Amino acid sequence: MIAEQAAGRPETSQGEDTKTLARRPLQGIRVLDLSHVLAGPICTTILGDLGADVVKIERLGHGDISRKVEPCREGESYYFAALNRNKRSLALDLKRNEGRRVLEKLVDRADVLVENFRPGTLESLGFGYDHLLELNPALVICSISGFGQTGPLRDYKSFDLVAQAMTGLISLSKEGTTPLRIVIGDILAGVYGSVSIASALVGRIRSGQGCVIDLSLFESLLTTYPYFASRYLADGELPTPTSSGDAMAVPYGVYRAADDDVVIAAYGDHLWHSLCRAIDLPELAADKELNTNAGRLKRRQEVDSALGERLKAKTVAQWCDVFAAAGIPHAPIASIGAALDHPHTRSRGMIVEFEHPKCGIVKTVASAIHINGEPIPGSATPGPILGEHAEQLLTEIGYNSAMIAQLRAEGAVG
Repeated sequence: MIAEQAAGRPETSQGEDTKTLARRPLQGIRVLDLSHVLAGPICTTILGDLGADVVKIERLGHGDISRKVEPCREGESYYFAALNRNKRSLALDLKRNEGRRVLEKLVDRADVLVENFRPGTLESLGFGYDHLLELNPALVICSISGFGQTGPLRDYKSFDLVAQAMTGLISLSKEGTTPLRIVIGDILAGVYGSVSIASALVGRIRSGQGCVIDLSLFESLLTTYPYFASRYLADGELPTPTSSGDAMAVPYGVYRAADDDVVIAAYGDHLWHSLCRAIDLPELAADKELNTNAGRLKRRQEVDSALGERLKAKTVAQWCDVFAAAGIPHAPIASIGAALDHPHTRSRGMIVEFEHPKCGIVKTVASAIHINGEPIPGSATPGPILGEHAEQLLTEIGYNSAMIAQLRAEGAVG
């Protein structure tokens, strides 16, 4: 743990300028990352992008299962290298006494510990919350799980898909009878985790004490539909699937043009009138009931049908020109490749690249955070090879070469 930070103000190292510190505000904070797959690694990658020293603790001989995700180069996952940037790796066998001893020494010097095992796993390894805080009272512990550390679903096995189904989110996103899904639960839990940890570190400045953060995919996803939740909690009304549309506004969704689909987001009565003028539907503009969003919601099918018929007259590109001139929010539906290759993506610094010893040049999407007009990280290191930093990390916590060799011989360290 960094003593100056626990006291409230980190010292500036020689050669560091205030601009660098502003862009990497967590510099000097050490994070022990015991997580795997996606939610936990997303959380710790955000912390690493913000300057934290993230030490990824992995299972000896196996590592994070994401290391097997394609595409792979010379046995190393390109995906893992991109997702786990700015981290160091140490492989431990926590079922061995010496492996646990190494982790205890790391905990003593850490500021944050992140894990996303099933509830009870840490305790079974001898690292329950009480023991961790006994080792380091200022430690911020963040546990991310499917359903949280308490409650009747505590031990329910979960991945993102399971949590989306259990929270009702998939029920809102049907296209006809087919439920749709994107990976959001893991991402959102990771973002909540990083925000919670940063807040806890600020709180620690005042209290000097660590804390335990309990986050779940289930609860993270419950926060994604405030409008529907309010309607149900107020009057028991269950929402119907809106596919790409919106329960609160019409017209708002995907519409078919002559050659492809186009998105129109005419949210608000003023945009409704602009849209009617732009696409030459004066009869809709003249209908007094349709002058209000409430009226359009009541006659959603009629409005969408009229727009659909009119939009068949031109291509997406032609309609985009019309909508742009009228000031109507709109967009063609881009592919992932088109979005990543877009000049705006590049101009905002959202693609970073680094060289991996086996994967070669690895490109990945950067953090969405910009500080003082610049994206973070300005530079990055690739996700580490399993156990790559063992000697470096063990030396930092007091092990010499002979001791490290003994740990390896005993099978406690990779």
